Amino acid sequence: MRDKLVCDILVVGAGPAGARAARSAAEAGCNTLLIDAKPRIGEQPHCGEFVPTRLFTEFDLNRDCIQQKVDFMETRILGLSASPAYLNPDKAVLRCTRIPSPGYIIDRVRFDRDLAREAASKGATVMCATRLLRREGRSWIVRCEGKEVLVKSALTIAADGPASSVAATLGMKRPDLLQGLQAEVPLTTSLDGTFIFLDKDFVGGYGWLFPKGTTANVGIGIVPGLGASGSQALQKFLERLRENGFVKPGRLALAAGVIPVSGLRENLVAGGVIFCGDAAGLTHPITGAGIPQAVLSGYLAGRAAAEALRTDSSQSLVGYENEIRAIYNGIINHALSKRALMMQHWNELDFESICEETWIGFKGYKKRIRSAKE
Repeated sequence: MRDKLVCDILVVGAGPAGARAARSAAEAGCNTLLIDAKPRIGEQPHCGEFVPTRLFTEFDLNRDCIQQKVDFMETRILGLSASPAYLNPDKAVLRCTRIPSPGYIIDRVRFDRDLAREAASKGATVMCATRLLRREGRSWIVRCEGKEVLVKSALTIAADGPASSVAATLGMKRPDLLQGLQAEVPLTTSLDGTFIFLDKDFVGGYGWLFPKGTTANVGIGIVPGLGASGSQALQKFLERLRENGFVKPGRLALAAGVIPVSGLRENLVAGGVIFCGDAAGLTHPITGAGIPQAVLSGYLAGRAAAEALRTDSSQSLVGYENEIRAIYNGIINHALSKRALMMQHWNELDFESICEETWIGFKGYKKRIRSAKE
């Protein structure tokens, strides 16, 4: 006979969205279970680890995860992908721009684990190395400690990333994905800003260098199956940065994952499930940024779920979806129109112009794209 767990709210995925949802639900007095498939919550993140400063002012977050403050974002459009001159604006750089972008580079492992610890301190039960397998009726089957366990919950919060197992179980459409690959490498000198590299080799995405003290996260986002493989593109990128004397030889860590870029799911509430964070499609379709959206949506999802159980009504769940769409629909839909434009013209000769129209670091990004119906 299978073991059985009973809870008010099951939260699947202990990233920023899931951990914050579990904390909100537990604070509201709900019996909350937070599960994560990883043996160590937070590892291994593939994000660049940048967050805007306002995240720490809008939410009560532990600041011990902050590794470095940054003040600006510099973007370089590269004209000759064969050239190593990634940092010298006089060589093979079509355009360079710098805009204020105050934020922090954080330790994502510490950030995620601190959020999970806070959820536990508020009363949530947190279980790592616990993988969701399938649904049976209104219950879920998870694998924990080598055996299947039935979890019965009144509501479920899906915060299990872009390739959401919960969404797959419900037969939901899989989002469009970028492949993300990243290495942590030693820097030759300290930096006080983030650097973005737009190159035709990074099809549908970009390269980044985010400093974190004496090291940096160097990574790429790329549409899989178009052009060179992600691993080849990352290796080439690292070699060019070393040739410029920007980074030293060697790697301290490697990570890979996927980034959703097709916008919000058609439904954020379905079948007793509330979607938040990456699982809801809340990442920015151009930059791939998603941590602030994850924290906010997790907070709102946990609160809405608790209210739904307290009132025995779905009205708060409808309110959650409406609030998320009111906050993010305009931003995300604009970015989706820019992504469509970018992919349509990526391989044209005037690469500089398409970058200036579709990357957030340039004024052209703000220009609205009118639909055929307007």
